Amino acid sequence: MSKVLNANLDALKVLLAIMVVALHCKLLGGNYTWAGYLLCNGLFRVAVPTFFIVNGYYLYQTLNGGHSFAQWFKRGLLIYLFWMLVYSPQYVDPATVASLGGLLGIVKKLLIGYFHLWYLLGMLGGGVLLLVLRKRSSTVLIGLALAAFLTGLGLQYARVYVEFANGFVQHFNQNDYTARNFLFMGFPFMAIGFLCARHQLAQRFSRRSLWCWLVLGLAAIFGEAALNFALRADVEQNFDFLLSLLVIAPALFLLPLAYFRAGHSNFSAKLSSAVYYLHPWFIYGALGLGMAYGNLMALLVLLLAFGVAPLLVLASRRVAFIL
Repeated sequence: MSKVLNANLDALKVLLAIMVVALHCKLLGGNYTWAGYLLCNGLFRVAVPTFFIVNGYYLYQTLNGGHSFAQWFKRGLLIYLFWMLVYSPQYVDPATVASLGGLLGIVKKLLIGYFHLWYLLGMLGGGVLLLVLRKRSSTVLIGLALAAFLTGLGLQYARVYVEFANGFVQHFNQNDYTARNFLFMGFPFMAIGFLCARHQLAQRFSRRSLWCWLVLGLAAIFGEAALNFALRADVEQNFDFLLSLLVIAPALFLLPLAYFRAGHSNFSAKLSSAVYYLHPWFIYGALGLGMAYGNLMALLVLLLAFGVAPLLVLASRRVAFIL
């Protein structure tokens, strides 16, 4: 008998992948227009944290069910290495690869992840932390997760609004990976998913309360993004961290659990992963043809990604580490 899946949760993952594509294509002008900013530095930022919550939820089931963490980790690592290889032409310079500096650059990229692939490192690192802390009380997990998230949030806001006198500190905090990593984002949101599974939170809230929670989260994330735009935050800087993510991401995750719809195929879940991993190549292709960022690019990239993604899903049935 096939495993029963939550089709609504898988559908949410497809929606989240669409958000990521729209963000990277700078829908509605991206950070440079009011509407684009509210989406690209607001609502769409919920996608990756919610993915992490899903990862934490399923990791709890893996560990609680007595399944092998090593197998979970190995699978994630192979997927990461495969896609790092796929994107290697973007970060490996053949002219310098034989030099010490070139090799160190490749090692650094492997340790922080190329572009969107940092998410996989965030999942793996967050998973290791949860494995170590899995027997700790929920209070301890909440405290550690909150401390980690608030540290990342502080670094994020300092990156945008503070200029440090020390040149090294200023340079260090201008990097995406300073805050956006397994410790400050992967672990906190995976811990949320882990605790949702441990305490079966979807059964503890009514659908009405979850909808109210989501509406509150939407108001919070749009309000926070609007405030940042009004303060004329550096538009070149992206907000991976928003305080309101702690409100909206759990509500967005719990709603599909409250509206459980049985499914027996993992196609939608695989499709979301394929679109997520694939889409930058189509962005590069569009840019290479002279297309500008914006709505047309977002539409084209989505059409191409969803057109090719099913082929990857089929291929993954034979080569598991593709997706």
